Amino acid sequence: MRDTEHKHEQNAAELRLIPFFQPKIDMRDGGLAGAEALVRGVDKDGNIIMPAQFISEMEKDGSIGKLDFFMLENVLKQLSEWKAKGLPQIKMSVNMSRITLFAPKTLDTVLEIRSRYPDIPVKLVEFEITETAGDVGKSALAHIVDSFRERGFSFELDDFGAGYANISLFSNIKFKAIKLDRSLVDDLPDNAISSMFVENITKICRNFGMECIAEGVETRQQAESLLQAGCVYGQGFYYSKPISALEFEARYLNGPGISVKPDMV
Repeated sequence: MRDTEHKHEQNAAELRLIPFFQPKIDMRDGGLAGAEALVRGVDKDGNIIMPAQFISEMEKDGSIGKLDFFMLENVLKQLSEWKAKGLPQIKMSVNMSRITLFAPKTLDTVLEIRSRYPDIPVKLVEFEITETAGDVGKSALAHIVDSFRERGFSFELDDFGAGYANISLFSNIKFKAIKLDRSLVDDLPDNAISSMFVENITKICRNFGMECIAEGVETRQQAESLLQAGCVYGQGFYYSKPISALEFEARYLNGPGISVKPDMV
């Protein structure tokens, strides 16, 4: 066990980090509605290393902020490259850890990175934060979210319903989108309570101008159940695993039959 932990510690220090992209799909017609940027590591032998093997170490040693800013920089760079090629502009979400979110200089750093890519509209970048960010306090979180929103950035509430569903969190804070945790999707279509919960959350989102996105969609039956409940956007292996920028470009941005949904941009 110690050898394995030591190996992972070495990997965290030696890995080359790259962004992969997982599409968000309009489940009504299969059109592209955006994407989420997800970090992957590459070891010295070229093997892809999943973030579970190095994220916790980065949180412990305090380097998670560098990772968050690295991903933001690379997402903006990738969007700029795609725009220069004349490819469709899409909305991209980037994860931001709670540690980074509440750090005092985060907004300044985000604005500095953003200033290097003036060709990319700020509305194309959204930050995903998890429900546990609200553990620090709704008022503190609301203040931070508002300070970002004043500069054009928006937030998605990730993993909603994982463990508990903090309704008061998004009733007091203006999120652009709510992402349903895969644990809710896993139970579909067989769990009537999960179906009703998804339907109610979707209705709340629709009534208050928020998008509702289901994570972890892995089967056609789940997609159909989500659509019946009113959730039209999905993300998961049923549509695509996270893939490299080159593969994402080829599959979703470049070629005949490509459909990018304008309502999500």
